[in-house]
Amino acid sequence: MSLLIDSFPALPVGIKNGIGGLLGTRLYVGLGSAGKQLFYYDLEQPESGWQQAADFPGTERNDACYVVSNDKLYVFSGAGKLPDGHAPVVLDDAYQFDAITNQWSKLSTTLPIGLLGASACGLSTGQLVFFGGYCKETFDSFVVRLSSVNVKAEPEKHQSLLTEFMSRPVFGYGWNRDIWAYDLATNSWSVLAENPFAANCGAGIVQQGKTVTLIEGEIKPGLRSLQTKQFQFDSLTDITSNLCASIYDLDCQHEGLAGHYVGVIANQILAVGGAYFVGSQRNFNNKQWYSHQGLSKHYSNSIWRFDGKAWYRERALPQGVAYGVAISADNRIYILGGENKFGIAQTRCYVLS
Repeated sequence: MSLLIDSFPALPVGIKNGIGGLLGTRLYVGLGSAGKQLFYYDLEQPESGWQQAADFPGTERNDACYVVSNDKLYVFSGAGKLPDGHAPVVLDDAYQFDAITNQWSKLSTTLPIGLLGASACGLSTGQLVFFGGYCKETFDSFVVRLSSVNVKAEPEKHQSLLTEFMSRPVFGYGWNRDIWAYDLATNSWSVLAENPFAANCGAGIVQQGKTVTLIEGEIKPGLRSLQTKQFQFDSLTDITSNLCASIYDLDCQHEGLAGHYVGVIANQILAVGGAYFVGSQRNFNNKQWYSHQGLSKHYSNSIWRFDGKAWYRERALPQGVAYGVAISADNRIYILGGENKFGIAQTRCYVLS
């Protein structure tokens, strides 16, 4: 593949840990570090640049799960402080954005599980399907305990709580291991199947017809998966899964990715950027469950291509970036915002073609 990397008009503000999607001819991106702001760029009216859409009406949030279906943008969960709260919690609400009316509306549902960091896609049946997600009870209780300790006055106690939490094994966090569905027509939730693989958060997701590809992501805080998995949805009751080739097969130094950008060009899946801790896989293999303790976080600029059988290395972005939004449209992938190695929310955008 002869891949072109071009600059794209910068965002009005830096946006990381946000949401986005393609609605009609418009790219939408917002929330996360942008607070309640949502912006759009009309691909058919580029002279107008980025415009502001209606503000989000709910609690400000990071790392919400989001998906486009029926030409609407849906936002589920995320982490944020409730009006009467002192620490972030896993939120259990959901919202819908209608680009035609430029209006948000709250869905009349309470999430059955935490979907912070989950990955979602929309099936042709009108069902939204969810993989992964933090356990609300585990996250909320830990954050309350940690925030109750003054890190300056009691640094050892603070570090002790953090070490205990990070030293749990993979299945010690209660992350969602089921494949959940939300029926838009009936406003109901159901479990379609148990995910045979370790639960992921921050995984890349790509839907191509009945096939859903889930790329890496975290399997516990600080540790990335090395797996690419595919799920075939022949029906809501007939779901098969298999492991695909891994980026690790091509690069044995690969540590896995979280917060990466994924999309499709010419039926090829691309995984772009993302972040990981250098040495975390070695530590984990040596049974050091706090696998990223003392390690530096690396922000990748690599671009990987998957043709359904194997991964290949493509060109690289000018700089490492992660935790932004990727949108596929007309054989292009728009890389919008994210954060750099200093944790600074980015306005810079790219388009791959």
